[in-house]
Amino acid sequence: MNSATVEDKKIFCGICEASCGLVATVRGDEILKLRGDPDHPQSEGFICPKGASFGSIVDDPDRVLRPLQRQPDGTFREVEWSTALDDIGARLRRLIGTHGSGSVGVYLGNPNAWNYGAFLFLTGLAAALKTRHYYTASSGDINNYWTVGELLYGHNLSNPFPDIQHTDFMIVLGSNLVVTHGSMMTVGRVKEKLDAIVQRGGRVVVIDPRHTETARQYEWQPLKPDGDPWLLAAMLKTLFDEKRVDEAALREQTTGGEKLPALLSGITQERVEAETGMRFEDVQRLARDFASAKRAVIYGRCGASLGPFSTLTKYLIDAFNIATGNFDRRGGFVFGRPMVDIEIFTRLFGLNGYDRWRTRVDNMPEVFGTAPLASMAREITTPGKGQMRALIVGSGNIATTACASGEIGKALGQLELLVSLDPYVTETNAHAHYILPPTLWIERDGIPIFTQMHNAVPYAQWVPPAVPPRGDTRDDWWILDQIAKRIRLVPAPSRAAQWLGRIGIRLSPATIIDLFLRLSREGDWFGLRPRGLSRKKLCANPGGVKMDDAPPVGVLRKRVHHRDRKVHLHHALFETEMRRMIARTSPTNADYPLRLVSMRELQSQNSWLHNSPRLMTANRTHRLRMHPADAERLQIRNEDLVTITSRWGRISSPVQITDEMTEGVVALPQSWGHRGGWKHAVAAGGSNYNRLTSSAPGEIDQPSGNAVLNGIAVRVERIAQTDVVAA
Repeated sequence: MNSATVEDKKIFCGICEASCGLVATVRGDEILKLRGDPDHPQSEGFICPKGASFGSIVDDPDRVLRPLQRQPDGTFREVEWSTALDDIGARLRRLIGTHGSGSVGVYLGNPNAWNYGAFLFLTGLAAALKTRHYYTASSGDINNYWTVGELLYGHNLSNPFPDIQHTDFMIVLGSNLVVTHGSMMTVGRVKEKLDAIVQRGGRVVVIDPRHTETARQYEWQPLKPDGDPWLLAAMLKTLFDEKRVDEAALREQTTGGEKLPALLSGITQERVEAETGMRFEDVQRLARDFASAKRAVIYGRCGASLGPFSTLTKYLIDAFNIATGNFDRRGGFVFGRPMVDIEIFTRLFGLNGYDRWRTRVDNMPEVFGTAPLASMAREITTPGKGQMRALIVGSGNIATTACASGEIGKALGQLELLVSLDPYVTETNAHAHYILPPTLWIERDGIPIFTQMHNAVPYAQWVPPAVPPRGDTRDDWWILDQIAKRIRLVPAPSRAAQWLGRIGIRLSPATIIDLFLRLSREGDWFGLRPRGLSRKKLCANPGGVKMDDAPPVGVLRKRVHHRDRKVHLHHALFETEMRRMIARTSPTNADYPLRLVSMRELQSQNSWLHNSPRLMTANRTHRLRMHPADAERLQIRNEDLVTITSRWGRISSPVQITDEMTEGVVALPQSWGHRGGWKHAVAAGGSNYNRLTSSAPGEIDQPSGNAVLNGIAVRVERIAQTDVVAA
């Protein structure tokens, strides 16, 4: 029997952007319970099933706990760390010597947003290699934010968000907040915050093709897939036509605002109604109601970031908030109060930017120093100077989560070296030469660097590990540093760091972040500001230190990075995108009459967590949601097995007939259809949504390289049980 003392340790959840505060009850290395921390400044005791169940991931029998080396027959065997790292180093040195450091790629997966050490060192390794093969999960759904941030505000990471606690009118565009808990807007107990808007006499309007869990709670306005930019453009045009915009705000806060009417001139009533499925009078009424509200904000996230014009959509969201006088004001569209100023950090090393270079094969613009994941397969398979020959993956299952995922899976097998830092033998890692097991967030110290830039309640938090690492796992940053040592680099973007490395001095991520924390606006300036923050102070208060009750306002001149300290609204890029949108014809036709959209499930996070029995209970099955009228027309019954076919692929799924869908639209959760060595996930079955999507340069968002994962034209056909299509 374990005689160790039972302890409660305050940490935060490292699964999604909510970063909820947790209390881990542990006995030695055993996790007895995970529950919400009622004293946490933001989440105030809230916890979802994912966070509560994470102990089953930590102690999963399928988890990789020692380095694995792939054998000639495709199986894996355990090896010592020194064996794996020395061989990886030798292979990389040979490749770099023959083809240059630009032949090595780096991929940063979604979980690294809550792993500051891995985030710093993956970014630093790509910078030290001077490679243009740096890819991140951002080109799945967030590069449009980074593009608009750089163009409008002068930095990719300058991204305002709703002051949800004080607004009177909130439009939620393509986001199921009750399930996702927010993205690029970190709000604890988000449903309660939305309820409070209504309780104080305000309105919440949810615009979505699906009657989501959030839409059921508030006002729902159905919208056709890809109708988002048309709706926004029509609303903004209405306000200009009726002289309801805030001319003073445009004049004082922006340059180029006077060019907005010309940008919107091609928006007509007929096209708006055809593209949105809404009556034009309803579009106008929504715009007028918004403009009349004392404090209002429009917010769009994944549903608005997965279409063919996602950068234009994000631009119109920001422009609408600004033009109505709701920017940088209480209850409107505001900047956060981060404890570590990552904007200054990345700007210092020249990491931020847009379109400074183009990808080798597809001629796509770089975004924040990265290439779009949609281009990766062709960068591997296309010969020539700069061809990618090796790849280091940090926590990413790109063989499942990338658009045109079948192409990525085939391309990975052509790499001369694939190294993956991951806790499972996933579909991606089945191609790896080495799988190197990292610690999980509950086993290492952590700070929510990324999410604290968008905190509705500004707070700072730095927590110790709750339990010791399992097996022979190591922190990601240590693994990356060991690889970098063997190719005589320091995983950092600065020349000073490379020089220090040559004399044997290598700073840990904790030291680097503490340095920037202490020198930031919120820091203690090494004792000169006793009330300021430091790692020592935060670790002594692991439950979090609240810095204010709400995000700051009136800070535009401090947070906009252009020299004139104004928002730059005019860019030729958006004129090009508007013309391209107006010229586009509908993707549906007699062969592909339905539109497919993705949806998020409460128990899942991207391709994570399908191996947890606790999260796969209650008969969880991968099902296609379909409106009753569509089912009747196609002679499909509930639970029938169907094929879903697009121009690029075909998969199978059982059907769930539900009036939560609008007619003509079907929905399917992402990231099912597993293979590899995580047995429970494989046994759960399902199909890979992304086999229905395209990675072709003309089929993704042109300015940002974002994948197009929503609004896919498909046909659905009932099939016999024996005709199941492989995932």
